[in-house]
Amino acid sequence: MLSKQTEEQIRELLDRYLSLYGKKDLDTILSLFSEDCMGIGTGKDEIIRNRDELKEQLLRDFTQVNELAISMDTCIIRAEGTICWVMGDLTFTADGTIIPCRCTMVLRGTGHRWEIVQMHISVPAHDQAGGRSYSD
Repeated sequence: MLSKQTEEQIRELLDRYLSLYGKKDLDTILSLFSEDCMGIGTGKDEIIRNRDELKEQLLRDFTQVNELAISMDTCIIRAEGTICWVMGDLTFTADGTIIPCRCTMVLRGTGHRWEIVQMHISVPAHDQAGGRSYSD
């Protein structure tokens, strides 16, 4: 069961991540992730197996644009014990281009703080018709 305190802590962490990403604050973003973090981005080569690979991905993200912003809507948070999972809609704005995405995350409570352990970002298949399970 998700306590109000846990939900507030997770929302604060998510807000911090979003703000730091827009500022391209590499070191502080990395401090929000566990050493053993994993992730999948929107590109077929965007596979992250640890924090070093996350650092390389973030550097790539940050050097390819001048202006960057990210926001999260429709955020759902669930938790059990020291594990939390999150699902939400992300909107990236990269040099004026708006990119709607989806995101899931897993967070782990360490007793002192919450850290991001896993993140998956995807772009919905725009050629897939509503009510259809697969693209034509």
